[in-house]
Amino acid sequence: MAKKKADELTTEEAMRRLFPKKVREALKSEAERAKKVPKPSTKKDST
Repeated sequence: MAKKKADELTTEEAMRRLFPKKVREALKSEAERAKKVPKPSTKKDST
């Protein structure tokens, strides 16, 4: 099987090619943590 070109790769396939396993795991855990943390309000208090 021939290698896929860069524009044919899925996000997961690109991540596997670009980053070592430890980095991918760290990124995945950070993304999960970011989903759980409520975002601070960006509206300014009008009082």
